[in-house]
Amino acid sequence: MLFEKQIEKIYRGSLFVRNDNPHGIFYFAPEDFPGLQAHAYQFTAKAGHELKGWFYHYDDPKPGRLVVFDHGLGNGHRAYMREIERLAREGYLVYSYDHTGCMASGGANTNGFAQSLSDLDDCITALKAEPELRNRKFAVMGHSWGGFSTMNIAALHPEITHVISMSGFVSVKIMLEQTFSGILKCFREPILELERRTNPAYADLDSRWAIWYSDANFLLIYSADDQTVRKNPHYDILHNCFSRRYNVKLLLVEGKDHNPSYTAEAVRYKNAFFKDFQKAVKKKKLETQAQQKEFMARYDWKAMTEQDEYVWKEIFATLMEK
Repeated sequence: MLFEKQIEKIYRGSLFVRNDNPHGIFYFAPEDFPGLQAHAYQFTAKAGHELKGWFYHYDDPKPGRLVVFDHGLGNGHRAYMREIERLAREGYLVYSYDHTGCMASGGANTNGFAQSLSDLDDCITALKAEPELRNRKFAVMGHSWGGFSTMNIAALHPEITHVISMSGFVSVKIMLEQTFSGILKCFREPILELERRTNPAYADLDSRWAIWYSDANFLLIYSADDQTVRKNPHYDILHNCFSRRYNVKLLLVEGKDHNPSYTAEAVRYKNAFFKDFQKAVKKKKLETQAQQKEFMARYDWKAMTEQDEYVWKEIFATLMEK
């Protein structure tokens, strides 16, 4: 029991905390992309707090289309401005928001793995209630934490027409099986029970069922060397289930770690940066604004987030499917 409480404390320290701006990390803003327009829109989560987001587009976006972009754990949607801008540059109206406990949004903490799906459910419900949006085709695209929610959202909103999931975990249960392996296996069920208490309507959803019963067009993207959401089990499970499914395409790339839409060079640069960042935090070299500004100026943030056009070609091909 003592070890179980310690494991839960560690888990809460990672999955039940506020994720606000980590000083020393640069995030692009709409102003960094000439002509990109941004319009604020917020909605209310089930718990009563506000979730803040923005619509992004260039002039004359595609009529009748909307892409909702769902961010990963540990940051807010602005960590994905290169991806959001790429969608907008292709002509899409894009909506993206900060999840519960993240950046501009309310909430005491991120509230576990299943919270991203709860938030996305609330997001789609709110957007569909807007008269000017309800007749649009809704596509969803997400990464990691957001990849899990986008793979599952079709079970809750069958009107979703297109799903792009990057590095998404299949279910909370399977992610916990990956996380708590070996001698830690005995802690899987207590932690799953914590997730169930926190989000009882979402913690047991499994994307295999959501995909199986959906007619949406799916593109599921993974990297073979990803150590965060590993090929085995996540990609392998989905490949075994859906490799011959008419509306599902699986894309496995190499050398992309946890960012399959980046170029391999960008991934290497990003990984090297985070080693430097952790060292700077440990040595308390990011304590002041001057230190943070000097540290960020050392890096080429555009190069660090460069997008792989081969992957984006597959993304846009899926979004164009009828």
